[in-house]
Amino acid sequence: MRLKNKVAIVTGAANGIGLSIATAFVQEGAIVILADIEEQKVSEVTKLLAINGAVTRGVKCDVGNTDDVKKLIQTTIAEFGKIDILVNNAAVAIGGNIMDMPEDDWDNLMNINLKSIYRTIKETLPFMVKQKSGSIINISSTQAFRSWHNWTAYAGAKGAMLSMTNQLAGQFGEYNVRFNSISPGAILTPMNAKRSEVEGPGFLEKSAAQHAMQRLGSPMEVAMTAVFLASDEAGFITGEDIKVDGGLCTLPRYTE
Repeated sequence: MRLKNKVAIVTGAANGIGLSIATAFVQEGAIVILADIEEQKVSEVTKLLAINGAVTRGVKCDVGNTDDVKKLIQTTIAEFGKIDILVNNAAVAIGGNIMDMPEDDWDNLMNINLKSIYRTIKETLPFMVKQKSGSIINISSTQAFRSWHNWTAYAGAKGAMLSMTNQLAGQFGEYNVRFNSISPGAILTPMNAKRSEVEGPGFLEKSAAQHAMQRLGSPMEVAMTAVFLASDEAGFITGEDIKVDGGLCTLPRYTE
């Protein structure tokens, strides 16, 4: 119960890493607000997590929309009076050679993957500063450290996220508000499983081969890292990025 009675918001919580983080937070005693653009799915998983008496709320939220984000934060404060943890996980994956990528695709990705955390942090931070406590966790990516062909926009957004995390950690540390990030490697999420169905099993095999540990990570391995960063055990950790990548970033090899 490392997060007992802490109020946590997790974006992109209906699937994959976000759902695993929300699940782990519930297991550790947190009150969890699951936010996702998929209204039906987030409602279903929220009810499942509450079966054993956990306090959960499911909120339809498009993090690319300022009004949606404001409503998410305001309704959380109205009901629970505080926000202890914010996990910025929601993202879209849009690839494209920078020479050919439509500007609308670039803008859409930046809006969802980068400007969204400006929105959530802007709305949440005043409450954390006032209560002089809080943990904000941004889910970045090893793509911020490695070159994958035709993923310039995604890498750019995730790299900017790391810079924002570091800058904000320095500025708001005096208020006991901590900013950290997690950079996952290839994780066996529903999205990657779907890619395997389309591209064949070779996709997962090549993805696994990039890692020193020769396997994909599980969403729960990322989630338990988030539990640590959200907990009081990490009370003196801020401005850090933790790679949950099975050694991907320690190796020079890259396979398309």
